[in-house]
Amino acid sequence: MDVENYKDIFIEEAKDHIKNMNNALLALEKNNADITPLNELFRSSHTLKGMAATMGYDKLAEFTHMLEEIMDRIRDGKMAMDVSVINLLFKSVDTLEKFIESILRQNIDATDDYKEIIKDIKSMISNETETIKKNEENKTVEIDIEIEENIIKEAQAQNLKVYKVKVNIAKGCVFKNVRAFMVFRNLSEKGEIIKSSPPAKDIEEGNFDDSFFLVFISQIAREEVEKILLKIAEIEKVAVDEVKESAAVAGGAPVKDAGNKAKDKGKKEAGASQSVRVNIEKLDIMMNLVGELVINKIRLDQISKEKKYNQLLETTTELDRIIDELQVEVTQVRMLPVSHIFERYPRMIRDLAQEEEKEIEVEITGGDIEIDRTLLEEITEPMIHLIRNAVGHGIEPPEARANLGKNKKGLIRISARRERNSVLIEVSDDGRGIDVSKVRKKAVEKNIMTEEKAKSLTDEEAINLIALPGFSTVDKADKMSGRGVGVDVVKTKVESFGGTFKIENFPGEGTKFTLKLPLTLAIIQALLIKSNSNIYALPVIHTTETLEIPANEIKMIQDKRVIILRSEVIPVISLAELLKKERKEKEIINIVIVEVRDKKIALEIDEVMGQQEIAIKSLGEFLRYARGFSGVTILGDGKISLIVDVPALI
Repeated sequence: MDVENYKDIFIEEAKDHIKNMNNALLALEKNNADITPLNELFRSSHTLKGMAATMGYDKLAEFTHMLEEIMDRIRDGKMAMDVSVINLLFKSVDTLEKFIESILRQNIDATDDYKEIIKDIKSMISNETETIKKNEENKTVEIDIEIEENIIKEAQAQNLKVYKVKVNIAKGCVFKNVRAFMVFRNLSEKGEIIKSSPPAKDIEEGNFDDSFFLVFISQIAREEVEKILLKIAEIEKVAVDEVKESAAVAGGAPVKDAGNKAKDKGKKEAGASQSVRVNIEKLDIMMNLVGELVINKIRLDQISKEKKYNQLLETTTELDRIIDELQVEVTQVRMLPVSHIFERYPRMIRDLAQEEEKEIEVEITGGDIEIDRTLLEEITEPMIHLIRNAVGHGIEPPEARANLGKNKKGLIRISARRERNSVLIEVSDDGRGIDVSKVRKKAVEKNIMTEEKAKSLTDEEAINLIALPGFSTVDKADKMSGRGVGVDVVKTKVESFGGTFKIENFPGEGTKFTLKLPLTLAIIQALLIKSNSNIYALPVIHTTETLEIPANEIKMIQDKRVIILRSEVIPVISLAELLKKERKEKEIINIVIVEVRDKKIALEIDEVMGQQEIAIKSLGEFLRYARGFSGVTILGDGKISLIVDVPALI
């Protein structure tokens, strides 16, 4: 078997099992009286061991088996579930993750701290009481395995040989389950194991002494069977006998039937699976094709309206339906639930809290909300910055919280929810909040503004200063925070793909950070607008409404143009002037209200042309540093339209 063909699948499934193990450990740490998380931990560990042994990653399989030894002792009541055991299990799961990373990057089944952690595990096991079956140590038990006569006949008819195989594992072998796995794996590559004694399940779980029997059918010679098995470490002795005559009738199944059952099982399992792993590059290609289809759909639609060909109109209607369905399907394939990254954070918060000597609970909601996988990968780093900020800056030490009348355990909430064509992700804590006076003081110390200007800022404006590059309220940098990076990174990243970032402060009660993100980065809803004979696309995520108002309704306040809309004063900015072009005076002015960082701005334009779905294309290398635009799209008439980057432009 060429394991390279299955390596990617192994890596993905191994990561899922490691994630499950982390979640189980977190639940176990919270309530060690509940055995359910321990069983889940054991199941994931056991499955990972089997996968590793099948792939030939023997060190990983052995290491996972060592973890099972600890879990077995806990389940049997031979080992207490205390802090040291929990920490060792967490450390062991981290080592498993390093194994997977090593296999992924270097295809090497090893880690630097592998031997050290093995010592820790063995030391913990040796300190506990062990029961050894001394009465069976020197006892030789001969168990024969019986084969049906028709198995031999069927095998001979297919030019196959039937072997009885007895495998003796070295006495005192710590990893006898793993050695048995290797026996099954190595033989299965050369033939078919149709029977075992004890049953395969017992062998898999280690419920056998130092030997077991197999019935093996293959084309290879007896000597080669022995050679295959003796290559496995700690296999002490192998006896292989070819069966040529009828044996006692008991248990077993014809070769053909066994093969058919295996095939039927394979078909059943294949039919049960409703998901498939898809290479992201292929998805990107599909998405680009859908984008091109959308462009051509718009062009055909426009041609049909202008020429008024009924047949063409029918064709475009059908094309419209097909493309819409294709777009929905491809978009859904690219979508992943936010739980894909949310599930990593409880473990991370747990470790950070231990470093800071704080007690923190984690509450996660909305994990089933789906978002484009590319976007999900992009927000992973910003989310880590916000979580580190909540642990380092937000949550107070237990003693300080108790003195304030708070629960000693702090709370960090991570949530996601849908809002129109956007997803809102929030990270909040019930900590001390942001000291606004300290923010003002730091702004003056860093020469960002004068003392008079700092005093004139509203609390909301002052809080937004923490998102400036290099700004930090911490006097001394440490490994947790205070290097002037974090909130700035989050704001920059979120706004780079057309999202918005909002900070809310509740002094003494906590802080809330909100990331408003588009559902996808490839195809978006946009408002087409005209300014100075040029057509621009304005992402709907930033627009709230459109207006036509008489020019005399625009007022002047402190030499700035504003409109008063439902008792709210909104500044008016001309898109033409922003683009360094001449603004035309008109009696009736077209306005688009856009929202940036929770502030509304009335964008003056020449004409609103309507809402349309657009496919986003990159500006390319030559224009990638052009400020004010996030990309381009192709309109129905084949012309190029720039997509306005509202936050950057304003």
